[in-house]
Amino acid sequence: MIDIIYPRRCPVCEEIVNEKGHLICKACIKKLPFVKDPYCIKCGKEIISEDCAYCDECKSDREFEAGRGLCNYTDEMKHIILKIKYDNKREYIEGFAKLMAIRYEKFIKVSKIDCIIPVPLHSSRKRMRGFNQSDILAKYLSKYLDLPVFFDCLCRVKKTKDQKGLNRTERLHNLDNAFMVRDLPSNIKNILIVDDVYTTGTTIEKCAKVLKDSGINKIYFLTICTGSIS
Repeated sequence: MIDIIYPRRCPVCEEIVNEKGHLICKACIKKLPFVKDPYCIKCGKEIISEDCAYCDECKSDREFEAGRGLCNYTDEMKHIILKIKYDNKREYIEGFAKLMAIRYEKFIKVSKIDCIIPVPLHSSRKRMRGFNQSDILAKYLSKYLDLPVFFDCLCRVKKTKDQKGLNRTERLHNLDNAFMVRDLPSNIKNILIVDDVYTTGTTIEKCAKVLKDSGINKIYFLTICTGSIS
């Protein structure tokens, strides 16, 4: 009944999805800028040379074990992410979550993930937007990967500037002391962090650092988009 009254629209073409069981049009799935080989074995960003295992950012130590992104962060994907975040098109998230679960099911199983944790928003920003897109992504990944999700174990306790308007150095320090861990079950050892976009990796790094300091063994991540727009 809900599908009849509010038919599912494709995040790519924004037309009603007519193919049964699909959340994104079949033709539009083929248009998505999926991350392809070769990619960094650490963060999952596409890299130019097959002779390199790591991107420039991952040649130094990382707090996380490994991560993957579904699509490259092109202008088209940026438009979709902005529609989700600022035009309340949160229903678009499930289609990407389903594709992420299909593509990275083996990555998750090999990593022996215990639970999913979304990157949190500060309470003031969440009130203003009305939702956290990472919470919704975590909920759907939980559904498709059959993993528990903990929404309140990682908290954003510092109101920071928007990362997208900062240079690399400013990004690195903007999130200092921004996150805190609370009430994390003692049996949780390997965590999957989820977010919408991965660029420099600063946000994931800061989240991974406080989680590891709290006793977590290994941190992995998944994002809808990865990379940066030139």
